[in-house]
This record gives sequence, C-alpha cells and structure tokens, in this order.
Amino acid sequence: MRSAVIVALIFVALIFPPLPYGALFAQPKLSPFEIHLASGRAAATQSRYAEADRQLRLAIQDSEALDEADPATPGHLADALEALCDLDLLTGKYDEAIAFEERAVGALEKPLGSDSHDLVPHLLRLAGAYRAGSQTPRAIPVLERALALDIRATGPDDAKVSTDYDSLASAYLELKQYAEARQAFAAALTTRVNRLGPDNIEIATNYLNIAMLEERDAKPKVARLNFEKALSISEKKLGDESYSLTGILDRLGLMLRREKNYGEAAPVLQRALSIREKTLGARHSDVAPALDNLALNYFYDNKFAEAEPLFQRSLQIWLSTQGPYSPLVAQSLDNLAALYSAQQRFDEAEPLFRRALSIRERQDVESLSNLALIFQAKNDPKSADQYFQRALLIGEKPLGSDQLEMGETLEAYATFLRGAGRMADARKVTAHIQELKEQKKNLTPR
Repeated sequence: MRSAVIVALIFVALIFPPLPYGALFAQPKLSPFEIHLASGRAAATQSRYAEADRQLRLAIQDSEALDEADPATPGHLADALEALCDLDLLTGKYDEAIAFEERAVGALEKPLGSDSHDLVPHLLRLAGAYRAGSQTPRAIPVLERALALDIRATGPDDAKVSTDYDSLASAYLELKQYAEARQAFAAALTTRVNRLGPDNIEIATNYLNIAMLEERDAKPKVARLNFEKALSISEKKLGDESYSLTGILDRLGLMLRREKNYGEAAPVLQRALSIREKTLGARHSDVAPALDNLALNYFYDNKFAEAEPLFQRSLQIWLSTQGPYSPLVAQSLDNLAALYSAQQRFDEAEPLFRRALSIRERQDVESLSNLALIFQAKNDPKSADQYFQRALLIGEKPLGSDQLEMGETLEAYATFLRGAGRMADARKVTAHIQELKEQKKNLTPR
C-alpha cells in the first residue's frame, strides 16, 4: 500500500512539477498603463485633483501604444479617457469632460463597429456628460442610439430598454418637451407591463413619473389619476402603512394644495404624517417636513388654530435635531411668525422674525469668515481684511438676546492682524474679545 502511494506521488510530480519558491505569493506585474490609471483614480478619490489629472494623462500616453500593439483587445485608451471625463465632471470642467468622453466613444467605435452593443454604457456616459454640462439637446440622439442598440440586442421589453426609455423621458422633461417625454414614459410603462404584469411595484414608479410630468405640464387632473394608480399598486404590494407610500402621498397632497384644494389635500398630508410618526416616532427629523406640509395647508385655508400646534411641533423637532442655528430652524420660526402676523399677533411674531434673522446672519458671518481665512492663506491681506470686516459688521449688530457669538471670528482676525504686523489693531481686537467675555460672564445666571 505504501509503495502504491509513493508511485502515485511520483506520477503527480511528473505531471505537475513543483512551483518555484515564492510563486504562490507572487503578484502579477502591473504595466505602466495600469499603474498610472490606478494612481489617477486613487488620487481623484482623495481629492488630489492635479495629481489625478497628471497620472491619467500619462495613462492616455501609455494606452495609445497598447491599443496599437494589440488591436484585438481595444479599450485601454477609452478607460483612461473616461477616467479623465469622470475627474472633470467632479471638478466642474464640463466641456473638457464631454471632449474626453467623445474621444472615448470614438476610440471604441473603430474596432467594435458603430452598431456594437458594447458601446451602450459608453453612450450613456456621454449622454450623462452632455446633461451635466447643460447640453441636454445633444444628449437626446445619443440616448436614442443607446436605446436602439439595446432593443436590437435584448428585445423590446428588457429591463435595460425600460431604463433607456426613462432616461430619454427625463431628458425631454428637462427640455420641457412634454409630448416627447410623455411618449417615452408611456413606452417604458408598456415594456414593464409586458415583462412584469400590471401590478408590479416598478409599474407604480412608472405611474409616479407620469404623474409628475403631467403636473409640470399643468394637467392636474391627469396627474392625480396617475398618482392614485401609483398609490393603489403600492398599497397592494407594500401594505397600507408602508413608509414607501409617504413619497406618493406627499406629492399628491402638495399638488392638491397648489391647486387650492385644501380640503382634499388635508387628509392626504395627514396620512403621510401619521405613517411617518408610526414608523419613525413622533420626534424624528423626517416628521418635521410632514408637519410643515400639513400646517401650511391649514394656514393657506385660514385654519390657524389647526396650523399653530403643528408649526410649534415642527420647530421643536428642528431645534432638537438640527441645533439652534440651523437654517431649518430659521424657516420654521418664519412659518410660525407668519401665522401670528396673519392673526395680528404682532408682539408674538416680532421676536420670532428676529431670531430667524439672527440665524441667517450667523450663517453669513461663518461664510464671510471662511472666505477671509482663504484669502489670508492665499497671501491676499487686502481681501482677507475686507471679508473679516464684513463678517464683523454683521456679527456685531445688536440682535437682542440672540446676539451672535463673535469670539472665533475675532480671534481669527486678531491672529491675521498680528501676522500682518498691525499690532495696535490686533490689541484693540483682543481687548474687544475680553469685553465680550466679561459681558457674557455677567449675563450668565448664577
């Protein structure tokens, strides 16, 4: 038995000779193209955009030689060009991004053929670049071409075809070409019904898209029918209390409110609120917008008593979840103050409007201070000083009990002044900081 095992081992060794030492752990050697492409993509994810651009342009140089040497496996150049396209889209260089993606598609069309189905993802990327660069009319024929290639390759009712119709409809909608958008959404609906049946949840999404189109085209009655179709399918598939219903209910309720159908809008918006409260809890941040939606409906309907507690609840949620200086708190204060003003409760409205103003001015101070620091870092003391002065002008306004905390801005300004050699000015600012600290100490309850 032992000799038989030895013979078998010898036989295996002859057929499968031992690997050289370390071969099990050896990594495949990367080409210069792969190194530059990977380095460029990594630099882009780390926001090192100049380095990403440099590495990806090196990858383009490498790729051209690779594609020429091995025309049977094209794509190296397209990969590098599309990586540069993505980088330029990220940094807002839309014209450059479009040019790179056009080159990428051209680099693939020659070896693959203009009718190749493999071009579809690249065509969709090109259409996306056109739309991002506000050149949506140029995206339309590209989307139509991708749609035709998908239909030919997969059949008229494939999931990709449905998505292609959605993309085409969205582009037409962006251009306010409602008739063409309506036709594309209808085609998408047909493909989905043929593939999935009439009650699939994807069909509900399609009806929702059509409803929003009809609303934008000022056809509220048709929009309402499609909202209700979407809602009916979603209720059947997901249940009457599913959180997913809230998006449809919100849109339907807000449309009814815009049409001044306040009586019909109220139960729709109340249902959206109730689902959120039951699912998330009464003090969740996502409950606040639903409270505002319903409260505003009551407000526009002159039902002030019903609106007031809803606005107050919304304000408390925003305060607890976003903090006292959030723009959402400012908007909530404005809503409640507007309600009091409509009832001529001006003494109650005024301090709320003042608090909202102080919050917005605080945001202005932060933005101005940040700009000042940027100009300081760029060695532009004149601009830095101007922005510090503007921040202080806003921040030092007397705003009653809500006067802004200016300590951080003043400290930054004093540091700037010392760095600029303006010691006398820096001492004045430092003294003012100390005054504010003393005032705060005296106002603090003991």
